[in-house]
Amino acid sequence: MQKLPDQTNQNTGAIETVFTSLGTTNRIQVLSYRDRTAAKAALKRAEARVRELHDNLSVFQPESELSLLNASAGCGGVPVGKDAFALLSESRRYSAMSGGAFSITTRALSALWEIHARCGTVPLRSEVEHARALVDDQDILLDQEAQTAELRRFGQSVDLGGIAKGFAADEVRNILLDGGVTEALINLGGTICVIGGVKHVGIQHPDSVTGIAMGRISLTDACAVTSGDYERFYEVDGTRYHHILDPRTGYPAASGLRSVTLIGQSALALDALSTAVFVLGAEAGLPLIRKAGLEAVFVTNDMNVFCSEGLRGSFELLVSAP
Repeated sequence: MQKLPDQTNQNTGAIETVFTSLGTTNRIQVLSYRDRTAAKAALKRAEARVRELHDNLSVFQPESELSLLNASAGCGGVPVGKDAFALLSESRRYSAMSGGAFSITTRALSALWEIHARCGTVPLRSEVEHARALVDDQDILLDQEAQTAELRRFGQSVDLGGIAKGFAADEVRNILLDGGVTEALINLGGTICVIGGVKHVGIQHPDSVTGIAMGRISLTDACAVTSGDYERFYEVDGTRYHHILDPRTGYPAASGLRSVTLIGQSALALDALSTAVFVLGAEAGLPLIRKAGLEAVFVTNDMNVFCSEGLRGSFELLVSAP
């Protein structure tokens, strides 16, 4: 997702911060507020909160709670903070809800594909099956009373990359609202949340360079998240391999979709379910979307675009397929 360039802010009192965290570039724009000093303080707290989540939850931080959990797989429970515990619990719930189309225990599988992507090769089926055998979010054992988490089997590992940005965006929104902010645009690496009045948010064209929108949606006090196959991929012998893996097969999802954009109130839910729906495909994913009370825009492999009924009047197609 991207903010469209025609959304230039004309409010000279606006304040913003741009920073790198959670493995991406983040931009938080505060456009109107009750008190400027309070709004600036809230913006500072919001950035600090995102950085705190990165430090605690990143698998690339050797001393993070998640890294310690992964290092202890098969060896018993380890203490985790309330954020990690909540996200592990929510991840397990969304995995069950989606029939395993969303999973955070795919780190071994993702690592395998990342190695082969660097080499320009495709993993052997035996390699994929070995890594896929470690995928099962029900192997995440949580003890609420002791506030511990455990991975049941040696070699298992988790990665909250598919849900952490959504959680962080929800946290930022709550901090800004508590600080008296009445209008804001939150963009955590494409996870978008809007506070207040209408903002037009672009949906990336899958076959164009970043920043070229295929369509746009109008958001008011809502969030939007896109999952697509165009951000990270490589080709071998004419076959395209993208980064969104189907946990059930171990291979890049082949659901007939190029991207899916979900719109709703909880960025965390959108983060998890956009991945799940991309894996499931439009037909199988629609019941999940309806059950969660979300709206959706789908872009198919043949570049057809369609949206759920609730978006009629708020979605506009800007660039048609060539």
